[in-house]
Amino acid sequence: MTLRTNPSLLARGLAAVLGLACSLSLAPVAAHAQSGAAPTGAVQLTGMRTWTSPGGTRVVFDFSSPVTFVAPDSGSSAQLVVAVPTPGISAAAGVPSELGLADSAVTAVRPIFDANGVRFWIQLVPGSSFHVFTLAADADKPFRVVVDVQRPGAKAAEEKRFTAIAQGKKKTRTRLVVIDAGHGGEDFGARGPGPVHEKNVTLAIARRLADTLNNVPGVRAVLTRDGDFFIPLTERYKIAEKMKADLFISIHCNSSRRRGRGSGSEVYFLSLKGASDQADQDLADSENAADLVGGVSPQAEDDVVGVLYEVKRNAMLERSQMLAETLLDHMAADRRVESRGIKQAGFRVLKSVEFPSALVETAFINNPREVLLLKNAAFQARMANQLATGVRAYFAKAGISLAPNDSSSGAPAADTGSR
Repeated sequence: MTLRTNPSLLARGLAAVLGLACSLSLAPVAAHAQSGAAPTGAVQLTGMRTWTSPGGTRVVFDFSSPVTFVAPDSGSSAQLVVAVPTPGISAAAGVPSELGLADSAVTAVRPIFDANGVRFWIQLVPGSSFHVFTLAADADKPFRVVVDVQRPGAKAAEEKRFTAIAQGKKKTRTRLVVIDAGHGGEDFGARGPGPVHEKNVTLAIARRLADTLNNVPGVRAVLTRDGDFFIPLTERYKIAEKMKADLFISIHCNSSRRRGRGSGSEVYFLSLKGASDQADQDLADSENAADLVGGVSPQAEDDVVGVLYEVKRNAMLERSQMLAETLLDHMAADRRVESRGIKQAGFRVLKSVEFPSALVETAFINNPREVLLLKNAAFQARMANQLATGVRAYFAKAGISLAPNDSSSGAPAADTGSR
């Protein structure tokens, strides 16, 4: 890959990196430009934060205006210096002088300001690999420089875990339900007053649903994420495929363009011919944009549905419709949230044909009344119970037994996944 700068900037950046490497122990931690109001037109570092996942750590730097970084796009190292050669750059009020971490990929992040700009010194766990890229400002998100760090052996460990779950499912003859908590990390999803973030509500409901299903004999539930981190949309269903899932349920909260106008619950299954109506298409476009928020190129998506056999695809779509209908039937038991019906749209997260899939829009997070329900633990528990009852009803409708056929295999093991 090429460096994202011109030769003169590259020479200056590399000289700065070499100078830092030689005198790192002498670099003061408090080499922080004066915080506060910036001169008109000056660039500011407005935020600095990290997200930790089972695979590693994402480090994000927010800027008030677009900047150019000097660093390798990717590689493997025990430390990384990302230089932003923008003279006059400063830190906004509240930006920390250092981030100390104790995770499995990054141990420290330190910004060092000087007359030439700012350099970010990132200390990595030896053997870690990194990828550096930028994300353009979008809606309420600023311009960002992002560093994704993968901890040593993370990918192999995850693949081993997926294989073990698949083998355990086969051995115990249980039914595996993969529950996907929508959004996460940099991708907050929709927002309600307070603010209440969709990514937190979906994770709370997903956890409760998993706990409820893991108490059902013959069923095992696993989460795609059990923490606040980003997962690309296609990776979500591929995780389920690797574990040989029987069902895939993605949990979300709806949001209308006009605050308070939308209300109710609805459940979607995949459409190959477009959405049920324009509103459904807008919702699908909004949810599919999660990859752009997280920094995944549109070209990264495999056209999975288009290359699989038509018969298998149609059979799974029929099963997905049955799943969606059954889930909504049981969600409708809570009359505090009206039923908006079963709908179809081209949600990217539903594009596997290895198992029936449904996307649940629990309620409208920007509706003043429904957001109070969504952030309420009792409502979250009730929603999880209704969905769990719907899952059991679906298996019954489909003629799928939940009791293990081999009585010697015992009850399904609880998932210890990424918790």
